Amino acid sequence: MKINVFLLFISIALTILLGYWIYDIAKGKENDVICGILSSVCIFSTLIPFVGLQYNNMRIGVNIRVLSGVFFSILFISNFLFAYFGIIMPTYMIINGLILVVYWAILYKMKGIISTIY
Repeated sequence: MKINVFLLFISIALTILLGYWIYDIAKGKENDVICGILSSVCIFSTLIPFVGLQYNNMRIGVNIRVLSGVFFSILFISNFLFAYFGIIMPTYMIINGLILVVYWAILYKMKGIISTIY
């Protein structure tokens, strides 16, 4: 696994833009700044394995990219809906936190599979 610096910067820029967009949708509602920041964190943690990394084993790389893409979509839709309909902070934190923890757990298991192959 190697970091592709150019794609890493692109994913950081995309994270900032999407986080600002979600903040702009939630502007004027309670906890709009927190929604923008936390959505950026969620999007960033899925975009780095999706875009910013290159994998030695193509099969595992495709699996990680598909997993990251699916969870990126789920988190983006979740953050967008919370921003649009209003942020209820405990519900927002629990739902997005659970989605992110499930993603990290599956990614950790995939990383374990990579280390057993090499």
